[in-house]
Amino acid sequence: MKCLQKYHWVKLPRKSLPQGKGILSAWAKLASRAAFRKGVASYCGHNNPVEPGMWAGGVVGLKSILGVRSRSKALETLDKLAQLGYLTYGLDKETKKLTYQITDWVVKCSGTACMKGVVYTTDG
Repeated sequence: MKCLQKYHWVKLPRKSLPQGKGILSAWAKLASRAAFRKGVASYCGHNNPVEPGMWAGGVVGLKSILGVRSRSKALETLDKLAQLGYLTYGLDKETKKLTYQITDWVVKCSGTACMKGVVYTTDG
């Protein structure tokens, strides 16, 4: 019997994100921008290796994703999400590179969608 728990991350579609300003809305916005497969992310001329559920860039990009103007507000949101266990993040003081990793994983996957290695959420 084939293991149905091989693919552990779901990509959220950007077009149907919640419009609220709460902490779970912030998580959904961050999760929708995270990589859905291993690869290289390009940000401001820098190439950063990423894993599924990960994002790499700078604080300006983070502020854009969250829709806030303040650096401290963006980092405060990351702190809150990290305290709740929804993500982990790191900020390199020298290079100013910011990375976050979504820690909320899919525990079961079955059907033809799982056979291709990438799982997306749908409105249905």
